[in-house]
Amino acid sequence: MAGLVAMPVVAEPENAGVVQPAPVDIMGMSRDARCGQVLVTALINGVPMRMMLDTGATHTVLHEESVAKLGEVQWVDTSKMQFRGNANQRPRLLVAPMQVGPGEAPMHPMMVLNLGAVRSMLAEPVDGIIGMDFLKFLPFTFDFRKNEFYWGSPADAALVPVPCVAEPSGRVHWQLSCAGREISLLLDTGSTVTRVRTADWAPGAAGEITAQIGDVNAAERQQLVEGKPGDLTVAPGVALKGVTPLLCSSEELTMLGMDALRHSVLVHLPAADTPGGIFLLAR
Repeated sequence: MAGLVAMPVVAEPENAGVVQPAPVDIMGMSRDARCGQVLVTALINGVPMRMMLDTGATHTVLHEESVAKLGEVQWVDTSKMQFRGNANQRPRLLVAPMQVGPGEAPMHPMMVLNLGAVRSMLAEPVDGIIGMDFLKFLPFTFDFRKNEFYWGSPADAALVPVPCVAEPSGRVHWQLSCAGREISLLLDTGSTVTRVRTADWAPGAAGEITAQIGDVNAAERQQLVEGKPGDLTVAPGVALKGVTPLLCSSEELTMLGMDALRHSVLVHLPAADTPGGIFLLAR
């Protein structure tokens, strides 16, 4: 005769059948599949938001259509404020709790703009941009050699400080050289391309190209002049190899983009006596 198996009776939990939300990974970093910018998930007002890490941005910015996800937030009256920057739009301003990686602020100010042009360039449309107002307090590593991106610093790398001039906002201008010519470039991890003034680029021009360029104001195809490949020297024995910048006039903003860092290990460490912290490169 077949035996009987006694099964324990277990009370069904009250929330049985309710799908639990997946845990939010606020410590992970990834790269956009199209443009290569580094993306994270931040908690803003307790809500997960996909954000781009942008050392070229002075402030953290939210896309105006993403703000609806946040529920009730505290708005700031900006009617008597003056704003500077390259945005043609007049931003709104809110404050809300924010957590990014290991950093947390109980109430952090965020600008609100239409980031449609920026989002159109990316494979993964983001909810906003984390600028140096927050990033300057956090240690992070972009290891392009190993394709590893994380909060903190590498344990076994020989690091060389990058000569920088910092703005009060925390943005930094790297002091580099190319074939003996001194060049100052804004470090901009929000940009896929490097821009150098034509007169500063010793290798010279390679020719015109058509490129899709997007920023907070617009996304459009432009006819641009590309420079011949050259090296940007950071310090003795440390250089960014084979950089092919876009060349621009003396009136335009120059920047060091993600393309110039593609063979490097970039490390940022907060520093109390330096507005933007310390940037280092591995030898």
